Amino acid sequence: MRLDVQQLGKRFENGRWGLREVSLALEGPGFTVVSGPNGSGKTLLARHILGLERPDEGRVLLDGADIHTDLREARRRIAFVFQEPEHQILGMTVDEDVAWTPSRLGWPKARVQASRERALQLTGLEGRGWEPTAFLSGGEKRRLAIAAVLVAEPEMIILDEPFNDLDWPGVKTLLSILLDLHHQGIALLVITHDLEKCLAHADRLVVMNHGSIAADGPVREIWDRLPELGLRRPGPLCGTLEGMTWLS
Repeated sequence: MRLDVQQLGKRFENGRWGLREVSLALEGPGFTVVSGPNGSGKTLLARHILGLERPDEGRVLLDGADIHTDLREARRRIAFVFQEPEHQILGMTVDEDVAWTPSRLGWPKARVQASRERALQLTGLEGRGWEPTAFLSGGEKRRLAIAAVLVAEPEMIILDEPFNDLDWPGVKTLLSILLDLHHQGIALLVITHDLEKCLAHADRLVVMNHGSIAADGPVREIWDRLPELGLRRPGPLCGTLEGMTWLS
């Protein structure tokens, strides 16, 4: 899969540019982190990649074709996990929620069942299909939201602030799941302020500011520039990139 964001621009009604001349190419199963100050355009960029917004300038291509030519297929191949998982949980039980999307894709029941079981296993929710979604913890709801998009067999998952409000065990569990998905060939695009929770494991860092890309490249090359880019460096206990992992 290749995703090309080409000279993307979005102008608000008040005349301010939310995105301006944003270009980004993502190919293969990379682990990309997108960060930047509030209002820098991170989530707005994700909404354009998913076809939820139409740009005023530029375009988004999926394998060379504009995503708006087949939005349904684009949104199957590129999934989105909301910052608040409650916004996308639709089923009364875990099983019902995870089966919701594939049942509407017209897949045979056997394929739906196999994909559902795989999604639950990958997110550590196997054997819990009968549980009411309302009774899940915050971390479990986030894992369910991931399972619910995994079941459609996407090639890329975009996650908006996935570590919000998670305690240390919750972060460790979620990060382990994301790394497993990455190693299985699923591309990850993680929008986050919590760099200390995932940056040590990412391949690439994209920093946005004022609707444009301020830096883009391998994490190690941008690490020393974080303060000048307006991003906080962790304290002395994990002041190196290697020391930032939450899995130890």
